[in-house]
Amino acid sequence: MNAPTTKRKNLATNFLLFFLLIIWPLSSYLLMSEFGSGGKGQGPGLYSEKLDLATQIYLPTILIQLLVFLLIFLVLRREKESLSSIGLKGFGFKNLLIGAVFWLGMSFFLLGLALFLQFHKLFNPPEVMHLLPRTQTQKTLWIIMALSASLSEESAFRGFVLTRLNFYLRNWWLTILIASLSFSLGHLYQGPAGMIFAGIYGVSFSLLFLWRKSLLPCITAHFLQNITPLFAPLY
Repeated sequence: MNAPTTKRKNLATNFLLFFLLIIWPLSSYLLMSEFGSGGKGQGPGLYSEKLDLATQIYLPTILIQLLVFLLIFLVLRREKESLSSIGLKGFGFKNLLIGAVFWLGMSFFLLGLALFLQFHKLFNPPEVMHLLPRTQTQKTLWIIMALSASLSEESAFRGFVLTRLNFYLRNWWLTILIASLSFSLGHLYQGPAGMIFAGIYGVSFSLLFLWRKSLLPCITAHFLQNITPLFAPLY
């Protein structure tokens, strides 16, 4: 491979790393914070009692997630790499089951942590109930959004960022820390506790990915976590 071709490949990879680590989480925070605040003093009137969840949040989110995944795919094509190079492989029942068990264990752990923080008055649940689906159409779109987010975010923050960033850093723990901090930044609209929980998930998903060498367990656990709010009581 000649030097100009290598330089172009490196440029594409570096741009995507910058986009995934900084631009995407920051833009996600800035956008979702307008809705996540419940309209209480933040944002130029984006929230209302008649918020159209499908067209204002769900469909745009699905589109953005799919575009991010497409961007990852195009950069991999430029690198002459396949999707398996970022862990999109190992699609077997064992990895699927490991992902489900991992999600169950993490759910109990984080529930216990949340109760502990609430007991000590260190945790305020984010005001995002108005973002949850109510109609059957909204619930269907939520499931699609949960799947697209699980696929794109795991491909981005675990598959692409971990493997490409560690090529430069040569330190897995530092790489995991940076990737998880960036992942948590995109959840700042959920408040400090939401950011901390996302960071914990980011570290645990990273370790799960490095253990299994496959994104399937991470995608499975991420998807199950994303659809859990469907079972939340709405008043």
